[in-house]
Amino acid sequence: MLKKQLLISACIATLAVSGTAHATQSVTLRFADWMPESAFTTSYGAKAFMEKATELSKGQIKFQYFPAEQLGKGSESLTLLQSGVADVANVAPAYVSEHLPLSGVVELPGAVTDSCTAANKFYELAQPGAVLYEAEYKKNKVRPLFTANLGPYRILTNKQKLSSPVDFSGLKLRTAGGAMAMTADHLGANPIRMQGSDVLASLSRGTLDGVFWGLISIEDWSLETALDQMIPNLSVGSFNVTYSISDRTWNKLSPELQEILVKAGQYANQNHCDYVNRAETQAITDLQEKHGIQPLNLPENELKQVQGELTEVHKKWAEPLNKRGLPADEVVEQVF
Repeated sequence: MLKKQLLISACIATLAVSGTAHATQSVTLRFADWMPESAFTTSYGAKAFMEKATELSKGQIKFQYFPAEQLGKGSESLTLLQSGVADVANVAPAYVSEHLPLSGVVELPGAVTDSCTAANKFYELAQPGAVLYEAEYKKNKVRPLFTANLGPYRILTNKQKLSSPVDFSGLKLRTAGGAMAMTADHLGANPIRMQGSDVLASLSRGTLDGVFWGLISIEDWSLETALDQMIPNLSVGSFNVTYSISDRTWNKLSPELQEILVKAGQYANQNHCDYVNRAETQAITDLQEKHGIQPLNLPENELKQVQGELTEVHKKWAEPLNKRGLPADEVVEQVF
């Protein structure tokens, strides 16, 4: 079914960007997004990018936007770019880890404490000449125009009072898998991987004790009804997406239009991370005042101890990638 869809869409997509786009010509770019239009990353990232590109180009750059998996699932986004079905797509490294394993660095504990610092660093590393681009994006024939993280993931629990790191021991915590599962395991907890749609029921039944989750997304999944404590000052990872353009499309654009897309991407990069930082601060207040989820900040000495111990997760994550000849140690060093 997917192959048929790709073939049909690829034929249509050839009309989107044909020949070489000169500064006096207009182009229409097909934009594939697996996120719904209601998502904050869509509003503050994807839509902000498209609006800015159209504005800066005085209407020469237009978009056909396909949100909510209309062109394909998140796991198919890279294929959509490579096949020519889409010109621009939301590519989540976690969904295509076999192609972008190093980009999973943002899932490591402490990689994202401030959304803008992390987004700008990842953007920098994913540009031509930098380590992530040269090791991953170049060979996949795409280039990131901007990146977006969902802010630091925190630990939240239900009926499990936490007073120190030793209280993590034995807890059943939902993680996104990968590096986050390593983090939970290192803390002495039992990492449980499950779909987001199953988490609320599992918390309510007691088959989960808590979650690794972004605070700004708790209400989106109605989890506030089943949680009563959070640790706002310990980052246990994050989730990252890249909004990338295929080399096929990029090379057909004039230098003037390429520069406009770069500027629009940098604008969206900052616009999104500014929102995430503001929203997390507000989320801590709202979760406490509206829903009774009590914040417990680890004391500074215990926080530093845990953060120091979690560097072992960085090494554990990097080791198999280094053995494959990938510059994982270099990526970790530059991110941290």
